[in-house]
Amino acid sequence: MNDRPKRLVSVDTLRGLDMLVIIGLDALIHALAAAWPVAPIIELSRQFSHAEWIGVHAYDLIFPLFIFLSGVSLAIVDARPSAQAKSAGQRLIGAARRMVVLVLLGIIYNFGWEWSWERLRLPSVLGLIGVSSFLAAATLVLFRSVSARIGVGVAIAALIAGLQLFFPVPGHSAGMLTPQGSVNGYLDALVLPGRLHGGTYDPEGLLGMLSAATIALAGAGAGAAMLSGSRYGSLASLCLAGLVISAAGLAIGPLYPPIKSLWTVSFDLIAIGICTLLLGVFRLLFDHRNASAFLRAVGDALAPIGANAILAYMAARFFIYPLYAPLAQLPLAWELAGLSALIALQWALLCALFAKGWILRV
Repeated sequence: MNDRPKRLVSVDTLRGLDMLVIIGLDALIHALAAAWPVAPIIELSRQFSHAEWIGVHAYDLIFPLFIFLSGVSLAIVDARPSAQAKSAGQRLIGAARRMVVLVLLGIIYNFGWEWSWERLRLPSVLGLIGVSSFLAAATLVLFRSVSARIGVGVAIAALIAGLQLFFPVPGHSAGMLTPQGSVNGYLDALVLPGRLHGGTYDPEGLLGMLSAATIALAGAGAGAAMLSGSRYGSLASLCLAGLVISAAGLAIGPLYPPIKSLWTVSFDLIAIGICTLLLGVFRLLFDHRNASAFLRAVGDALAPIGANAILAYMAARFFIYPLYAPLAQLPLAWELAGLSALIALQWALLCALFAKGWILRV
């Protein structure tokens, strides 16, 4: 029996676009805004920066989109006959092994080229992906019904909201969603050794890992619906669900603000809604059998970046980001050319690896 489910071009393309931002498109947009400071480019540059604290910019959705698509991938793997043939214990061990590898890679990423005890930081982007994806994978293994999986996601969201809004942090009143007074920061400082990225909290800390699992679970639900061919995975259903979920997040925002650094439930809902909507739009554009030659070319161009996402992420940290500071010292035209060349170089290398089937799988 063929163990490869139908390729979802929309997922490959969306992940590739997400990674394109990470490997340099964001820096290129900021440099372009400095070179050509007109209102649309300035606003685009602002959207490709994180919101200062409360609120959601487009850039705040890059990380959640990757987590959401990791959940979609979990559903694809879960549907394979080889996965179904394994016992629950084997599948949990495999998911745990992936989590440990991602946590270790995240710690290495945090150190960069500067290895010292003062730079030790356990939470990381990759670590959060690893833990949240493990929690989602464990839910898929242990709970086979859709209602039970939804129940797990709702329970996690309720726990996060309860802690963030009602837990009395010592020295602060309950419900303080600030860098100094949040329960996220309190638990991170209490439990985690080493430094915290935000000083008094860590945006990839303990509650963030748990909260982000709801995004991975939502991605797994969307992926399962798409693979089943049911009406729940249709373009209309995905777009409608995305609009409703994001609207729910916006509706509770005035009372429970969307804060990406704390992974508040309102932020999760907005992120899940927009990610689901994007998936629906990309399904319309790229999964249609009559997709244009141009769209197929775009998908083929972005797929190699998304396929080797972990490798691209680690390589950018060690070999590309250190070049940004020297480029910033050059005239703007040269900086733009240099950033464009770095993106093109990474894309060419990833395409070469993709063509040979050399993909770093974790």
